[in-house]
Amino acid sequence: MFYVGPDELRYAAFAAGPQGWAFDTERHVPLPHGLYQTGVLGGPIREPEIFAGALRQLIADLEPMKQASLVVPDSWLRLTFTEMAELPGRAVQRQEVLAWKLRRLVPFRVEDLRISATRVTPFPNQDEPLRLLLGFAVENLMAQLEAHFEAAGIHVGCITNNTLALASALEHTVAPEDLAAVVSVTEESYTLAFFRAGEPLLYRYKSFSEEAGRADSVARDLRMTSSFLHEHFPGAPFARVFVAAPEDLEHQWLGWVASELEVTPEPVNAEHLELTRLRPGTSWCHSAPLLGAAMLEVD
Repeated sequence: MFYVGPDELRYAAFAAGPQGWAFDTERHVPLPHGLYQTGVLGGPIREPEIFAGALRQLIADLEPMKQASLVVPDSWLRLTFTEMAELPGRAVQRQEVLAWKLRRLVPFRVEDLRISATRVTPFPNQDEPLRLLLGFAVENLMAQLEAHFEAAGIHVGCITNNTLALASALEHTVAPEDLAAVVSVTEESYTLAFFRAGEPLLYRYKSFSEEAGRADSVARDLRMTSSFLHEHFPGAPFARVFVAAPEDLEHQWLGWVASELEVTPEPVNAEHLELTRLRPGTSWCHSAPLLGAAMLEVD
């Protein structure tokens, strides 16, 4: 499984067995600052030859592979929900309807985006019969990434984002009827996602424009999210809340989540993962989503 982000390429290999997953291989290669064009959803690669060289370095001496999944940052592949009366069966018409829906939801030029949709369970008492999880990303960037991997002999079978992949890795720890949350944190942003029975219920991505007022902003967002879910799912407590944050931010985020969601949050670690063999010194913020991508591929 591969991760591509603004500052690094990462690879991890997991072998599936009857008792779980063995963590076999892990590699990463840094990327130079300014390699990508800037944009709210990321941007195309400025210097393709540098990216291609980094990818060759990452996969050098690895066992040949024909296909792999790709994890990208939440900031590159955004998610939102929408309701619809029906979804056209023909691909062209479906894309036209999805673009029309997304245009009303986001402040981006949707003509430049790749859009996908997945049906999820409708909310109680929603207005339309269908509820869709929409994913959207910059088409030029996604196409470039796919082309670079194809040039290296690897077909990208699936592209997902960090939080969805992380949730996949943690799904087995939560009873199907319970509400669970994943809080995925970086230095620049955070994502708050709630799930039940392996299905996303709510997804909120927030970027930090400045340090001042960060604590108040996070607390307000957590309270709003909690109120929204309690309104739609009364009597369903948050069974588990997982926090994946850089080491220097983890304590702060555990405190915020505990205070606002009134639950004891759990920092993501090896004990949450179906692993039979570990690698010492692993950062689970980075590696758990790659395990989740491997599990999504098997599903």
